[in-house]
Amino acid sequence: MKIITEESIQEAAACLRNGGLVAFPTETVYGLGANALNPLAVAKIFEAKQRPTFDPLIVHISDICQLNQLFAAPIEPLVYELAKHFMPGPLTIVYKKSTIVPDLISSGLDTVAVRMPAHPLAHKLIRLAGVPVAAPSANRFGQLSPTSYKHVVKQKMKIDYLLAGDDIDHLVGIESTVVMVENNRCTILRPGIITAEDISKVLPNIRVEVAQHNDKINSPGLLNSHYSPLKPLFFLDKTQTGLPADSGVILHKKRDEKLKVSKIIYTSERGNLIEIAANLFTSLHEMEDDPDVKQIYIERVIEKGIGISIMDRLKKATYQYREQ
Repeated sequence: MKIITEESIQEAAACLRNGGLVAFPTETVYGLGANALNPLAVAKIFEAKQRPTFDPLIVHISDICQLNQLFAAPIEPLVYELAKHFMPGPLTIVYKKSTIVPDLISSGLDTVAVRMPAHPLAHKLIRLAGVPVAAPSANRFGQLSPTSYKHVVKQKMKIDYLLAGDDIDHLVGIESTVVMVENNRCTILRPGIITAEDISKVLPNIRVEVAQHNDKINSPGLLNSHYSPLKPLFFLDKTQTGLPADSGVILHKKRDEKLKVSKIIYTSERGNLIEIAANLFTSLHEMEDDPDVKQIYIERVIEKGIGISIMDRLKKATYQYREQ
């Protein structure tokens, strides 16, 4: 079993300080990190991922005080209220950026996305590095997000250091919720485990909106086609019968199945949305890696609460295979 040691964390932190690329686990997915204040290091992220430069990055911090460094003054009190309740955790805040943030990180926008990961290893790595860390998911652009170091390895990207451990727990399994703060209101740009209802519960006097789709890319994960496996992925129609025998099927609840297919994976025993989210990308990777599976079918979930976030990922993952 691979175990991440204190020595390896120190080495990875030094690599970040020196302008290298480090793949590391967070409570959402594996990230591909670089010193956010070093434009040359940030450029390596785009090169390794083959990511277009119009798609902005999220900057990861280890202390709320770093918001003062990355966001432009004056900072609205709502930013600190959100940070107080949801940092560390899977929430990213988009706000007006300070002058020290390289334009490459924000894709030329006047805002920057910032979050503080809750995973203790990620938190420690960023703290030891002593710099904010730009870190999108550690996969080639548009492909499945990695929830294991093995998912990172198979991407065959040019990375300077990989924190690889079999004992890593991903408590969430999908990317963070992204919110924009402006004029004392909060707009959800990308849904995640933290929902609009969660924010409204702790900040009842704050207006929380969900952004409608538009052509402005002011957050990661807003493209129509994203999070896709290398094999065709389709939604499973409940009335559908006679699937090809070389198919893989992903279901979200245990039950007696009569499907005669190559492989069936259950993301949850009883349809629990938190379990489904945690196991979503892992299940898709398993199907992608199985040579006997030629195409994948996956059940929908109810678009309510966390289900909105799950369906956001699945709609983007199936986009290129749906009728336009």
